[in-house]
Amino acid sequence: MFHHHDLKGNDLPRGVVCLTYDDGPGPHTQELGHYLFSEQIAATFFVMGSHAQKQLDTLEQLRNWGHIIGNHTYSHPGLVSLALAHGDVVGELKKTDSIIRPYVISEALLFRAPYGNWREKQPNSDEDRDISLVADILNHSGQFVDYVGPINWDIVAEDWECWRQGISEEECARRYLAETERVGGGIILMHDSSEDEFVRNHNQTMQMTKILVPALKQQGYRFIRLDAVPQVRQAIRESLVASSIGA
Repeated sequence: MFHHHDLKGNDLPRGVVCLTYDDGPGPHTQELGHYLFSEQIAATFFVMGSHAQKQLDTLEQLRNWGHIIGNHTYSHPGLVSLALAHGDVVGELKKTDSIIRPYVISEALLFRAPYGNWREKQPNSDEDRDISLVADILNHSGQFVDYVGPINWDIVAEDWECWRQGISEEECARRYLAETERVGGGIILMHDSSEDEFVRNHNQTMQMTKILVPALKQQGYRFIRLDAVPQVRQAIRESLVASSIGA
């Protein structure tokens, strides 16, 4: 079941974080997943179907290491624009679903919209509408009864922009640590690949994570799975109830 509002981690107590990675799998995703496993951290990888279909072995390894694999569409479109143009919003999720479903170990399939793009803007305003056309399309399709989304985030320091500009992984990790301390905790957004070939080829998020995780631990942060975040956990419960009623 898709919600009209974003699911975030702002109900978490200070000092608790959840690691999420978008746009993969990339060339270093297996090494990243193994490193996090060795640190006893279960992350969530919101994968693009166009990348994932070429790395099924990576999906299998991530599953075996206890990580969550989520749906991030097949080709990474802005879903609001796609919906307004009468494009195939349902197909973007279904194509990726068929690739990742054998590797999903969570109770529900988790979804994150590319760019966090979920609701139209109000006319003459930077504010989003309360109702999501995308949510309506996906829910009315009846094909995603065991889905939960859209999963948003609380902490981001634009790792993709670091790689675009040639900023070091040490500086990128410092920015993420500073932003985490400013916010206090929540869902952290990072990217283990990109739909942009230049950014994908220069991605250093695996190396950056190896700097960030020890720094967060040194500051006393605790790591939890995405399905343990209160808003996400409640949405999963609601989805399970709805799917059992419809069964």
